Amino acid sequence: MKTLTEIKKVRCFNRLVLFVVALGLITTFTACSNDDDSDIPVYSLKDVDGNYSGTMLTESDPPVNPQTNSPKEEQPEGATVTAEVKDNQVMIKKLPVDDLIKSIVDEETAGIIIENLDDINYNIPYTAAFNDDSKGSILLQLKPEPLEIKYTIPTQAQADGEEAPQITIKVTIEAEEKGQYTYKDQKLTFEIKATKVEVEGQPFEEFSPTTFSFDMAKK
Repeated sequence: MKTLTEIKKVRCFNRLVLFVVALGLITTFTACSNDDDSDIPVYSLKDVDGNYSGTMLTESDPPVNPQTNSPKEEQPEGATVTAEVKDNQVMIKKLPVDDLIKSIVDEETAGIIIENLDDINYNIPYTAAFNDDSKGSILLQLKPEPLEIKYTIPTQAQADGEEAPQITIKVTIEAEEKGQYTYKDQKLTFEIKATKVEVEGQPFEEFSPTTFSFDMAKK
């Protein structure tokens, strides 16, 4: 009888040991599984959000200031630009528009306008989608809106205390191709094109289409 009782105790002890071992294996497996999951990158279309800095190249067709008799064509360096991507918008700060102004008016007038022009901030709405490249990049379907440039040229009337008239230039902007954000180098590249200009509501027929090419890296 005593032997039977001892056998039952041994069996109960063995079951307890097996239960503890099994519980330990389950816990270990769960921990390993969680570790494996933590190594899997999580992608989001919001990954493009952030602050950027880089360059903007301006190219007109034909060029605004063509160089003749140049022994060697120099590559343009581009203007420095910064932007913030947030809430499905590319918000360009202090958009360089010097070349755009020079393509509309003569160089002397352009110089006066540029000197008296306030900073121009330009926002471009977009729709984002993952590229079909194993999520190596995000594509931006840009939806640019017209750009308005308002300026006031100092006049003699203003010196006499009268308010100088304000001139409004409306520029139609288009995006023929999608912009792209790449994960590898965290760069944002896109192009927009000025296709039409109106000065005080009147079309400016002599305007040459102008392309703005942006190449920026996330800060």
